[in-house]
Amino acid sequence: MRTTTNELARLTILALALATPACGGGSVGDEGADSDSSGETTDNPTSTTAPTSATMTDATTNDTTASTTMTTMSTDPDTTDTDPSTTEPGGCPQDIDFGAPDLAGCTPLASDFTPDSSAAYPACVADGGEWVLVDEPPGSAARVEAYEDMIELLRNGATPSADDFTTARAIYATDNGLESRVLRREDTHYPPIPAAEQDPGVAFDRQCSVADNATNYPDRCVGPARIQPIVDEAFVAGMTGDGDANVHAARIDAAVQWFLWISIYKEAASCILAPGDCDSTWAYYNGGTEQGAGIGVSANLREIDPAIDDAIFNGMLAIRCWRDLFPADGDPAFEDLGDAGEAMFYEAHEQLDNASWYGWARLVRAHLERQPAVCDSEADANWAFIQVAGPVLDPEAAVRDEAAAATLTSLWANDAPSVDDLTGGIAALDAAFGCPQCESCDVSQEWGY
Repeated sequence: MRTTTNELARLTILALALATPACGGGSVGDEGADSDSSGETTDNPTSTTAPTSATMTDATTNDTTASTTMTTMSTDPDTTDTDPSTTEPGGCPQDIDFGAPDLAGCTPLASDFTPDSSAAYPACVADGGEWVLVDEPPGSAARVEAYEDMIELLRNGATPSADDFTTARAIYATDNGLESRVLRREDTHYPPIPAAEQDPGVAFDRQCSVADNATNYPDRCVGPARIQPIVDEAFVAGMTGDGDANVHAARIDAAVQWFLWISIYKEAASCILAPGDCDSTWAYYNGGTEQGAGIGVSANLREIDPAIDDAIFNGMLAIRCWRDLFPADGDPAFEDLGDAGEAMFYEAHEQLDNASWYGWARLVRAHLERQPAVCDSEADANWAFIQVAGPVLDPEAAVRDEAAAATLTSLWANDAPSVDDLTGGIAALDAAFGCPQCESCDVSQEWGY
């Protein structure tokens, strides 16, 4: 079999990558490469010279190339007609009005925290509606800035070059940067790794950095098992010029946002034992900025609807209020909180979780709405984003609405969705994730730490 130049380059990158050790990890909580302290205090990522190789894992998900993903109807698309008012069904772009989400019935629950009125919460530091640090400024803010730097290279409206991917990969692989945390990120929506299989020499929230754990518990170990392979595969393809660069950039974007989004819930859980991780919850979401001026996931959601951003931030303020009312001692444990502290944490954590699920669903909805309006490579890239971001919703959708979940699962697997398919998917999203609040959507709290 002949080996092409691209194949040789790809194999060379993979060989160098697999010989390179993973990026440095951190301490208890989310921080510190070598420190045992908690909270984001000592490991602000700093830019480094682009590495000659990067740590890669075997990709286990979608192909690096995508077939043309047009929104299809019964007729062939006419890609030369760019006037939405005259494009016939099946052409692109199409000007489709999917309708706006109906939030008329969405109101805070009695158990929710809001800065102006929170009957369930005594007076606390969060009442002013601003984030007050628990500990030192968190290094996670720099990781969100790194995401923005990557997106400026890869998703700026122009097709990214191989050099753009190489530079973005260097940013991703910065010491104590994004990759170092992706490689150990846990999704605490899933049951924990059994105690008998945890490594006693590894910190409580870094058990997924143990290779066997990542292999045996891929849902819990979402970072190394699910997110990193997508990122690795897309970077290799982008750096070698294999396939559609816009598709690879979209997959990286979706995967890194997935990491940032899941970190919100994870850090809120680990801040029971590592109080500084409360600050990481906030910084992973908005880059450690003032409310309303966020970057990263916060900015992307606020562009869709400021109410989404406000609901998630209020959930974070609930966590901050709880931590203020039940401050940690030198060696915090959940049992130290007592019944009142435990109950308040459960309520705050669920408020944040429900708002976060709603936000992710709206992010996916916005991309579904956009699909008929884009063509060719832009359409393929938009659908590639959806095929990474959409399945994130599946387990929660299945709990909330089985019929809606089945519709969504089918849609993510559809490489040529029709307008009817998109309409059905949006209706399913609205059915399962209708509000930032959900009174009956509890996650088992034993799944945290």
